[in-house]
Amino acid sequence: MFDVITFGSASRDIFFITDRGKIIPDPSSIEGKLLAFYLGAKVSIETAFTSNGGGACNAATAFARLGLKVAAYTNVGRDELGEQIILELLREGANTEFIWADEKLRTGIGLILIPEGAGDRTILFYSGANRGLTIRDWHEIEDTSWFYMGPLSRQKPELPKQIVDFAYSKSIKIANNPGLGQIEQGFDYMAPILERLNVLIVNKTEATLILRSKDPNIVITENRQLAAELIKTGPDIVVVTCGPDGSYATEGKDTYFQEAIKTEIADVTGAGDSFGSTFVAALIMGHDIRTAMFMAAINSASVVSQIGAQEGLLRLDEIRKRIVQRGSRAGL
Repeated sequence: MFDVITFGSASRDIFFITDRGKIIPDPSSIEGKLLAFYLGAKVSIETAFTSNGGGACNAATAFARLGLKVAAYTNVGRDELGEQIILELLREGANTEFIWADEKLRTGIGLILIPEGAGDRTILFYSGANRGLTIRDWHEIEDTSWFYMGPLSRQKPELPKQIVDFAYSKSIKIANNPGLGQIEQGFDYMAPILERLNVLIVNKTEATLILRSKDPNIVITENRQLAAELIKTGPDIVVVTCGPDGSYATEGKDTYFQEAIKTEIADVTGAGDSFGSTFVAALIMGHDIRTAMFMAAINSASVVSQIGAQEGLLRLDEIRKRIVQRGSRAGL
C-alpha cells in the first residue's frame, strides 16, 4: 500500500550558471525580459552540474525524503540517462516499478540556463519519452491513498481527466499541480478535472489564467481573491503560490496566508514542485492547512536557496528543526 503515487514527467537536468548572458527588456512578452547570447559564439560556463528533474521525479523525491511510501509513474528512455533517473529515485527510497523505459524515444532532458544575479532562469526542455506516458494497467495503481498529478502538458490531453476519474471511482484522494499546457486548453477542458480534485495547487499566473478562461471579464484585485474564486470551481482545497508575496489556501470557509520565508535565491527551479508535494505530504500526515502551508514554505525556501529542483529538499527531521528554530506553533 502506497501513501502516494506521483504522475508526470521525468528528466535529466543540466544546469549552466553563467555571467555571459545578456538580459534584454522585452515589454511584448509576459516575462518582460529576454536572455541573449551572441549567435555563433562559444560561451564559457562558470559552473555546471546534472540532477534528476521533472514533476513526477521531483515530487517523488520530496515525498520519499519526508518519510512517505511513494512510487513514481513516469516514462524514461531505454538509455543511460533513464538508468540514472531510476537509480537516483531508488537511492531516495522511492518505488520505481511503474517507470516505463521507452524503446523508441530518449529520456527527457532539461537545459537550465541561470544568469548570475538575475533571480530567474531559462529552461530548454526536450520531452522525449514523456510524450508517450499512458496508464498501462489501471489495476496496479489502485493500492494507494493519494495520487499527486504534476504537469501533463506534453502527454495525451485526455490523460489528466482519466487519472482524476479513476481516482474518484476508487476513492483515492488526488492533488493536481497542472501545467500551462493543460490550463491553456480552456475552462471547458479543466472544469471536469477541477470539480473532482481534493487539492489544487497553482501559482498566481496559472490561477489567473484558469479564472479568465472561465470568465474573461473577471477582475482580480488581490492575490487572496484568486484562491477564493478558484474554490468555487470544485476542489476541496485550493492553494495559490505567489512567489515572494507568500501563498494562500482555502477550503471554502476560511482563507489562510503563509508569508514567504526569506532566503537568498540561487535557482527557482522546482519551487512549485517542492511546495505542492510538501503541502500534500503534510495533509497525508494528518496536519491542518496552516501547518501544511508552513512546512511547504520551509521546504520551498530550502530548494530555491540551492541549484536544482531536488538538492535542497529537506527530510522531515530537518523541517521539524527549522520549525522549532522559528518558534512556530506547528504541532510537529
